[in-house]
Amino acid sequence: MATTKQEDSNTQSVVRTSLTADAARTRQLYTEETLEVTVTEKHGPLYNAIPCMPLPLAIVCCILNILIPGLGTLISSFTVFCCGTTNISSRGRAFCLNILSALLQMITFIVIVGWIWSIIWGMTYVNLATTKGETGRKKYYVRRQSSMPE
Repeated sequence: MATTKQEDSNTQSVVRTSLTADAARTRQLYTEETLEVTVTEKHGPLYNAIPCMPLPLAIVCCILNILIPGLGTLISSFTVFCCGTTNISSRGRAFCLNILSALLQMITFIVIVGWIWSIIWGMTYVNLATTKGETGRKKYYVRRQSSMPE
């Protein structure tokens, strides 16, 4: 509700009061509302092919990846068939993607990229192995705040 310059000061104060009261009611509605926020990560096919192994094997593969880049990834690719589970339904495709990433880690080791990639992959093995039994996610509730002026 915009006021013009021709209106007197009493009318303007009434309009401002009613806007302030409406804003207070709107702010009260917004602050009482809670929202549930769910965050899901979307990964590519190479990441989805990483097998979730038992923790001792994941630690061994991590150490091998640190010492000889790509070797732990090469060994982990064979776990797809026996003890590892992946986010990819086809075991053959997951095996091929793991072999591909192991070869790429070994080839790019010369320019240090493969070594860093191999270390990150090894840490991911351990992370997936430790969070294997975790099915329930923590719920975060966000309280929405109003941007209305006071």
